[in-house]
Amino acid sequence: MQLDRISANIRYRTPWEGLDLGFVMARQWFWPLWRLWFATALPVTLLAVVLLQQWPWAVALVMWWFKPLYEPLLLFWLSRRLFGEELTLRETLGQWRAVLRPRLLANLTLRRLSSNRSFFMPVSHLEGLTGEARSKRLQVLSANQSVGTWLTVGGIHFEGVLQFSFLLLLLYLIPDELRPDDWLEMLQGEEPVFAWLSNAFGLLAMSIMAPFYVAGGFALYLTRRSVLEAWDLELAFRRMAPRFKPARATAALLLGCALLFGMVWPASDSWALEHAESKQIIEEVLAHEDFGSKRMEKYWRYIGERDAEKKERPEWNTSWVPIVAELFEYLLWVAAVVLLGWLLLYLLRLTDWLPQRRTARNAAPSPVLFGLPVTPESLPQDVVAAVTALLAEGRIRPALSLLYRATLVRLIHEHHVRIPDSATEGECQRIVGSQRPQAEGDFFARLTRVWVWCAYGHVVPAAQDIAALAATWQQLYGVPEHE
Repeated sequence: MQLDRISANIRYRTPWEGLDLGFVMARQWFWPLWRLWFATALPVTLLAVVLLQQWPWAVALVMWWFKPLYEPLLLFWLSRRLFGEELTLRETLGQWRAVLRPRLLANLTLRRLSSNRSFFMPVSHLEGLTGEARSKRLQVLSANQSVGTWLTVGGIHFEGVLQFSFLLLLLYLIPDELRPDDWLEMLQGEEPVFAWLSNAFGLLAMSIMAPFYVAGGFALYLTRRSVLEAWDLELAFRRMAPRFKPARATAALLLGCALLFGMVWPASDSWALEHAESKQIIEEVLAHEDFGSKRMEKYWRYIGERDAEKKERPEWNTSWVPIVAELFEYLLWVAAVVLLGWLLLYLLRLTDWLPQRRTARNAAPSPVLFGLPVTPESLPQDVVAAVTALLAEGRIRPALSLLYRATLVRLIHEHHVRIPDSATEGECQRIVGSQRPQAEGDFFARLTRVWVWCAYGHVVPAAQDIAALAATWQQLYGVPEHE
């Protein structure tokens, strides 16, 4: 993760301040996030309407239950935009397979009712952790953290308030002569038009809350990582390093003198207080009125009964309801046809049928990934021989780094696997797994796991493990395609 490119101010924040940061991001980038959410939620909703048009309640359940299908693309876009990479709607949707497919079944079943869904989502979709590694990571991140749960609870309530507000707004637009006496019973009645209106307003309410929910959880995740990994100190030291490099020797000398002076200077007990004296001082301080006071107030409260006034209103004419329902159904069919046409055109653009896609694939790849050079010129002529020589010298990490870089070079320049500049190791692993054969995907997953443990966890692998990986690399990539 390249912290120098992050557009947010990295400093110590409480979880609630981190949530505020997420809401600021959601307000600033609300429009692209809202469009991205609708681009995935609307097709699912229209499909549910077509298949379950006799059961509006089932359509509402499908819309709500499939939220984990709509949200990962928002998180993917935010993770790129925060580090300076601006993705269009088409480019983001083009990554839907790599972003949505992993762990989709678990997100829609076992983890669907998790109260920390937005807070835990970056661990699965950005870090790419699964199984025991994911559980340990979540234990560290969620220790003494409850803001993610409150974000979910607050989001559910705000969605309900928005949906009910839209229904009330529609009700207040009805003239008094046509408005029913018991409007709450009307909203809960058996008329289909109100059920479909409730579903439409529910979808609109979910679309408004989704950017805030995803951005809030992502900001909580960044805040927690910045505290655990001291990102603010790391950035401060990076800025200070160029200025204080000439003074390192002087600072070391002064620190040694200070330590020596502290060891030889005798301890003084002139500041020590007796137990009874300190207790008396504490009691005098706590007795001051600034540390709390009690006050009794009296007020009058009416305890009588109030008669509710009943107003007689004319019966509501419902003759227009079937017309509105038929018009709404016609509009839904039109929207479904337009959406299917758009999806067909989009699928054609994802393939090689259209020249725009071929031009985009021929774009020059980035020469640097994860801070490592990934150009063919940066590799030795015989990669396996160079790795073996480094292992013989006992330089295991450089050997592993060379093998990892060589794999990326083969994938990018020989097999034309497109990897974004801001991708993490886990995202790179998912891209390779989705675009290359299973043998290559398994090898790259094993290599990535060893590299991450060595580079970030400082767990040095055994030399024979690196030699086995090099032998597998020779079988897969030993001879470039152009040869």
